[in-house]
Amino acid sequence: MLKADDEITVNTLLLLLALFTTLLLGFEFGKRVYIEEQMSEPVQTGRFGRNGGPSIPPTKPETLPLYRVVWDLISEE
Repeated sequence: MLKADDEITVNTLLLLLALFTTLLLGFEFGKRVYIEEQMSEPVQTGRFGRNGGPSIPPTKPETLPLYRVVWDLISEE
């Protein structure tokens, strides 16, 4: 026995409605998860220096700045 054309159309519409509803819910859920991830603060990782000690910033630079080196070279001549 053949199905009526109206029944096929209704089933197709119901399947399309279910598909779009699922896509919309998935999009809203993904957006909410993304926003919650952005709101949480990142975990601060410990910074370790040489030999596993704490990272201490240098008190003075190890080398002279480039402008100082160029100035010294110019003033020698």
